[in-house]
Amino acid sequence: MTQIFSGPAAFAAGFRLIILPGMKRFVFVPLVSNVVILTGFIWLTINLISGWLDGFIGSLPDWLSFLSWLIWPLALISMLGFVLYGFNATASLIAAPFNGLLAEKVESHLRGGQVSFPDETISEMALRSLQRELQKQWFFLKRVLLLLLISFIPVVNLISPFLWFLFSIWMLSLQYLDYPMDNHQIGFHDMQKRLKSNWWHTVSFGLTHYLLMFVPFINLILMPVAVAGATWLWVDQVSTSADDT
Repeated sequence: MTQIFSGPAAFAAGFRLIILPGMKRFVFVPLVSNVVILTGFIWLTINLISGWLDGFIGSLPDWLSFLSWLIWPLALISMLGFVLYGFNATASLIAAPFNGLLAEKVESHLRGGQVSFPDETISEMALRSLQRELQKQWFFLKRVLLLLLISFIPVVNLISPFLWFLFSIWMLSLQYLDYPMDNHQIGFHDMQKRLKSNWWHTVSFGLTHYLLMFVPFINLILMPVAVAGATWLWVDQVSTSADDT
């Protein structure tokens, strides 16, 4: 499979996997949390963007008014990146234990049951998943704060929308591809190295997820689809590059 198309292939597999018998009960909580939180963030985004941009553009001196056509899309991309981080962090913290369990069930199905996971209870797995999620969100937050700082530095802030875009792609890949790797207790830093060594898969997955977030209705079910798709990508491509089973 061409690596650049691995992201779309993973999401196509994710859509198929979540409707299989025995999977639906692990999809329910991530699905509901995604719908509720995404609806709230869409409302927040519309209000923030319209109010903040109108005020910012209105504050420009007359001699800079011609820049409004450029500022609007750049500021929109930056704002979307920030809101995307907020949505991702909130939804993922709530659904982390369920996403970990869904990834485990999907991988077991894909490998025909021929896979071993750490011997732990459901409560131990839930605690481990939550701790890993907090580690990921702290990793993301430090970079979000840096991007916010860049966004307020004159001239330099012209590149901030592109940095937000790249960060969003990387964040989405790391967020979801981490679930199957965490189930095998692969360390956080080792997980990042694996994603970097498989960077075409990483970029393709993150970019596909980013684009699908703007597709109505599909974005409502995107979280469990992304978990299942990331697990498929782990089984089909990423783990085989390191001989992990």
